[in-house]
Amino acid sequence: MVDEIFENLSFGEKIRHKMAHDKRPLLSALADKAAVKDRVAKLIGDKHVVPTYKVIAHESEIDFTAFPREFVFKPTHGSQAGILVHEQSTRFDGQLLPTDQPWERYFNIHPDDLVRNEGFVKIMAERWLNSSFRPDFEFCYRAIPPRIIIEKFLDLNSTNEINDFRFYVFHGKVKFFRAASGFATDLPTFRYDSEGVFLPVKEIHDGVDVAQMQIPELPKEWHLMKEFAEELSHGVDFIRADFYLISENIFFSELTNYPLAGNIQFLPESFDRLVASYWEKCDCCVR
Repeated sequence: MVDEIFENLSFGEKIRHKMAHDKRPLLSALADKAAVKDRVAKLIGDKHVVPTYKVIAHESEIDFTAFPREFVFKPTHGSQAGILVHEQSTRFDGQLLPTDQPWERYFNIHPDDLVRNEGFVKIMAERWLNSSFRPDFEFCYRAIPPRIIIEKFLDLNSTNEINDFRFYVFHGKVKFFRAASGFATDLPTFRYDSEGVFLPVKEIHDGVDVAQMQIPELPKEWHLMKEFAEELSHGVDFIRADFYLISENIFFSELTNYPLAGNIQFLPESFDRLVASYWEKCDCCVR
C-alpha cells in the first residue's frame, strides 16, 4: 500500500516524502559539506575534491591571515548560505550588516574589503554555528555537527563555457542532468538525458528560457562526471550529484538529498511525470 501511494506521487512530492520519512544517518553523512569529502576522495580520488584550508567549530578560530586572498567560507550543516571572498566581487566603502535570517543567501566580499568586514563574518559564523538549517523539514542537516569550512574559491565566471553540472541519480543510474555556466538560477540552464542528448524541458522557476538559444556542446568530461555521480550515489534511492568543471578539471561540489526542498516542477508536465517514474521506490518505504 505504501509503495502504491509513493508510486503515484509527483517528483516534488516524492522528495517531500523522503524529507518526512527517511531518517537514515547516511543522509546526514552525504549532506555534511566537510565530512563528505573523505567519502568522495575514497571513491573517485582526492584530486576531484576542492582543497580545504580549515574547518572550525567556533568563530574565535577565524584567522584571515591563514587563508589565501580568495576563499569560500560556509557552514557545513546547511545550504544556501556562505561568504565568497574573491577578486571579482564589487568593491564598496561601507560594511555588510548581519541578517536576522542567517540561512538566507551567499555574500560576496572583495579581498581588500575583508578586514573592514571581519566583524560581519564573525557574527554570521556565530549565527550559523548556533542554529540549524530548516530543522523541522530537512532532516539530513539536523545530525551534522555545526562547523564552518574554509575552502578554495573556484572561479566559475572566468569562461562562458558550461561548468556547473548537476546529475539526477535514481537507484544508482543517472537519468538526466543539467548544465550551466556559473552558479545561479537566473542563468541559462540546459538539460540533457543520460546519453547527452539535449532535452527541450525546463524547471518552472528557471529565470531564462533557452528555447531560442544555441545549445552548447557538452565537454568530453561529462561522461566521467556521470560515472562519478553513479559511484557516489551508492546506498540511496535518489540523490543529485553536483560537479564543477574548471579548465578540464572536475571538482565535486555536493550531494543534494532534497533539491529545492521538493519545490520543484519540470515543464512540460509529461517530463515531470517521467522524472517521477524514475524513482520507483523510496528506501524508507522498503520493508
